[in-house]
Amino acid sequence: MADLNNYTKLASAAPGEKFSRPVLIMSVEDATASNGKPFVRLGLMDGTTKKVVNRFDETCETLKEKGITNGTVVDVKLVKNGDFLNLLDISPCADKTLAPEDFIRHPPVNSDKMYSEICELLRGSAFSDGVHAPISELALTILEKHKNAYMTSSAAIAMHHNLRGGLLYHSYRMVKSADALCSVYTILDRELMLCGTALHDIGKIWEYSTDELGEATETPSGALYGHLYMGAEYVRSTAAAGNYDPEKVKMLSHMILSHHGMQEWGAVVCPATAEAFALHYIDNLDAKLYACEENYSTLTPGTMTDKRAFGLDNRIYRPGWLTDVEN
Repeated sequence: MADLNNYTKLASAAPGEKFSRPVLIMSVEDATASNGKPFVRLGLMDGTTKKVVNRFDETCETLKEKGITNGTVVDVKLVKNGDFLNLLDISPCADKTLAPEDFIRHPPVNSDKMYSEICELLRGSAFSDGVHAPISELALTILEKHKNAYMTSSAAIAMHHNLRGGLLYHSYRMVKSADALCSVYTILDRELMLCGTALHDIGKIWEYSTDELGEATETPSGALYGHLYMGAEYVRSTAAAGNYDPEKVKMLSHMILSHHGMQEWGAVVCPATAEAFALHYIDNLDAKLYACEENYSTLTPGTMTDKRAFGLDNRIYRPGWLTDVEN
């Protein structure tokens, strides 16, 4: 992977700063200004952050004639104007060693490692009453059947873990958190907690379509049903083909349906079991800490965001002692 750290990041340019750098074109869209003139709306990715800029008096076709299309690496000259970046110039990238892969965001943990650890923890949590198969076997069956989608899907379009492999990364951190929490709160059923955290967002593999650049778009099924309903329904229908404890299947389905916590936040129902409450708060915690990591990556130690951070209730301060952030 190329080292892009020597360039000014799109999210951290100072007001009035002019800078040049290579970026990946993530999206290209024709638009028309209020005066009737054409312009192009471009999504630029610097390897950390995506920013949308406008290129006036251009169309997708005129850019294409210059070799500039979606998925290509280009050189841009920008200036920070208030809250926006103005695009001063754009041209094909002069450094031919740079490739789209250098700009695509990936989780900081190896995907194979995350998937293997999730499966290992699920196997280690297996409990059988001597009559039914462990509910963890149901979770492992589902993960193995949809392994590629589970490992590559984004977890969101804009909110949190919105990157290729974001679903796996989000689930991995939650499974690890749930495992640790069970050693403190012994009321929690460890097998249910690990299955619930591993599968809570499984419906997102049908809710979103994630392309090779990591961009996610909502599918018709996502718009019509949502990932909570689709995930819970898939768990129930898959369980019906096996010999699983009906009570545990019911509890696992409830966890998925209620993990957003409140109906105004998208939950089908509110949590009604200890495991469902725990799942909701683990999910919320991971989303909030991810937002902190994202904001820390744009700040220097000892500084604060100018505005309230997206998805959070306050501006974010990066402590002066925090010199390195994984994101």
